[in-house]
Amino acid sequence: MNHLVYWVWLSLRCGAGSELGSYLLKHFSSPKEIYEAKREELLAIQGINEEIVTALMDRSLVYPQKIVEYCERVNVGILTLESANYPDRLRSIYAKPIVLYYKGRLPDFDANVCIACVGMRKCSESGERNARRLGMDLAHAGAIVVSGMASGIDTAVQSGVVEAGGHTVAVLGCGIDRIYPPQNGDLMRQIAKTGTVMTEYAPGTGPYARNFPIRNRIISGLSQGTVVVEANYKSGSLITADHAVRQGRDIFAFPGSADAECARGTNALIRKGAKLVVCAEDILEEYELLYPDRIYTENITMKKNAGPEAACAPTASESADRSAPCQKPKSAPAKKKNDGAMLPKKPDPPVTPPTKDARVCEDVTGKKLLSVIRGEMSADEIASAMSAKGETLNIGELLGTLTILEIDGFVRALPGGKYCLI
Repeated sequence: MNHLVYWVWLSLRCGAGSELGSYLLKHFSSPKEIYEAKREELLAIQGINEEIVTALMDRSLVYPQKIVEYCERVNVGILTLESANYPDRLRSIYAKPIVLYYKGRLPDFDANVCIACVGMRKCSESGERNARRLGMDLAHAGAIVVSGMASGIDTAVQSGVVEAGGHTVAVLGCGIDRIYPPQNGDLMRQIAKTGTVMTEYAPGTGPYARNFPIRNRIISGLSQGTVVVEANYKSGSLITADHAVRQGRDIFAFPGSADAECARGTNALIRKGAKLVVCAEDILEEYELLYPDRIYTENITMKKNAGPEAACAPTASESADRSAPCQKPKSAPAKKKNDGAMLPKKPDPPVTPPTKDARVCEDVTGKKLLSVIRGEMSADEIASAMSAKGETLNIGELLGTLTILEIDGFVRALPGGKYCLI
């Protein structure tokens, strides 16, 4: 039996976004040993309950075998924790993926500067221009650009990298055989030729909403730094930034007008300590001396008729557009103080998600989870509480729902993998 079949089996039993697979591998030398372990051996491990053991007792290898055969047939690579080219950078994060499916050329992530670039799906025209220019400039300088190929900012920045002939990594929230969004079919094919398309979701997995915040930890985990080009308070890119903070990565953000909705998230990141940036050089100056043989900012060429898409420093007429990327051209300018500083129309509220009292959780599974959380509980404890109420969730679905609840402001993730109600 191909050893990859056991890795795929374990990833399916544990689910995406779970630390369970890595935890089990601390007690067994391989997925095959976990597969062959007796129920009593598994239950003897601290934190492993009946529900988890029941999932692991599903010993059918038919589906994992079909996945491996499919990947071999269509030239999809399978990367596991034992693979020599599995990125150490990713290996160090919490809930690291134990299996990654990929198309294209796999770079040496740890030897290169990788920058995650994310932002809103419904971005402004100027935000899209900034993202495209950023992608091109990062590529010209030699950085690898990591993003999620979502509509808006992700698409713009990765299109810029492809246009510049650079390497970009698209981390999907679905199976590698799915194209999402559908209009990005050409972009995905181009990235697969010149860069890398990657996902932890098995072939056949649809682009379910809960998948995307889970995959965001991989985008930030592969990268030394994460730059948010444009984001409102509800943007999933803030979740990527939050993952980056927990992983000890650098955070960068493009500034925007104080009263521009799609700049509120980036402005809030800057207030919290993210580095304010307006061009690729602002980001790469943090890594240029550390990677002198990889990063060459002098390769970022200025076009002859330099405009906001080509130059780091905009002209006087362009500076307003650069500083307020989300503001509509017809918007009335804010009043100025005597020193010329822009006076915001109203202060930005703190960048905190709405509390559970502000709205009602509409997700059925989410409601059930909220009803069993008492104090600080781990995912396993929550699963046990759900099981006691006759509700069975696999660990992947449980963690996915908890992530959604965290995004929506109902729960807070705590150190040590625990959760509490807000």
